[in-house]
Amino acid sequence: MQFVVRRILNQNIVNEIEKIGFSQSYLDFGVLKHKFLNIKIYNLKPEVSTIIKQTALSLGCDAAVHKGVLDHSIENSDLILSGSISQFEAIVEKLKKQQFSLTKISDEISAQIEIFKTDNFTCCKKKFRPKIMGVLNVTEDSFSDGGLFLNPKNAVSHALQMVKEGGDIIDIGAESTRPNAEIIPSGVEIERLTPVVRDLKRELACSDIKISIDTRNADTARAMANLGADIINDISGLAHDKNMPAAIKETGVDVVIMHSRGTPKNMDKLCTYKNVVDEVYLELLDRVQNAIDRGIQPHKIIIDPGFGFAKNNEQNFELLKRVEEFKSLGFPILTGLSRKRFVKSALDNVSDNVPKSPDNEALDDLTSHLSFYFALKKIDIIRVHNVAKTKQALDLAAHLI
Repeated sequence: MQFVVRRILNQNIVNEIEKIGFSQSYLDFGVLKHKFLNIKIYNLKPEVSTIIKQTALSLGCDAAVHKGVLDHSIENSDLILSGSISQFEAIVEKLKKQQFSLTKISDEISAQIEIFKTDNFTCCKKKFRPKIMGVLNVTEDSFSDGGLFLNPKNAVSHALQMVKEGGDIIDIGAESTRPNAEIIPSGVEIERLTPVVRDLKRELACSDIKISIDTRNADTARAMANLGADIINDISGLAHDKNMPAAIKETGVDVVIMHSRGTPKNMDKLCTYKNVVDEVYLELLDRVQNAIDRGIQPHKIIIDPGFGFAKNNEQNFELLKRVEEFKSLGFPILTGLSRKRFVKSALDNVSDNVPKSPDNEALDDLTSHLSFYFALKKIDIIRVHNVAKTKQALDLAAHLI
């Protein structure tokens, strides 16, 4: 007898188990034994690492620690656990009974299990589709469209066109954040933004389209929230203006907390990382926790790994490959890499036939490919200049999610 064997991808296991005739009444519990998760726990004492590792191994889970844990030749070690969801749930129950504050660690593991379940099971029951955030720069010097929409009438017209093309959110900025850009005073921001936000809000009154404001300044955030803006997109991660957390809390708007270092003026000199994914993750975690400590409600927070901000090309592509890992923070993820330098670098390196200074159309084509990738990774919001091409990519991706 000839046997046929094939591999099933983790994301397809629910449908496959159902199709072979597995008991429907046991399905939700049964699939937990077939969905696998890898998690990393940072900075553990050797004795704590050993307890967790032994607990995991006793339940059939795999665990990896620094080689110095065995002989206590190191002070701390990170630990990686790999196993099924049901195995992780068993580990949690055992760790609750241990010493060394392992109850707190078990709570954190439980949180990761719930995030994983939501991403892998809830999305199977309802069709997932990222929201498209269209970029509207009312600036003089933005890198791809500076000066095009300084006129409020032109800006509103362009915003409405992006809505017509499929935009869900319009992100309006009055200060360029390209490398080496000059700081724009909050008063100038408010002057540029006010007529655009006021008129656009009126035009969108009967729709569910959201208006986002790309600003680092608390005064600007307050003024635009008072005009009806729904989201504040702060590229500094609330670090530029000490009053920004209070402005977000008091106005009740949603907030995008982005990872960056320094300012647009000096960020290219701050790309030093030993492990870019770890460091961006931990720095984002610190900024999110600071926001919560300052009174911002967790359900109001969106995170952004900050492609292009204090990262070189290699670091940007590493973050791109591993963007799903940021779901562990437990917040919706926004990604913005439209027309950025590292996207351009990919075009420059593809072939001698590709122009060395590609126009926006070439960059938008590549951005749409990356938007397709983000959709497959179930990223929540994709920030782009070309909404029409992005929607086309997401329409195709919808058949594969």
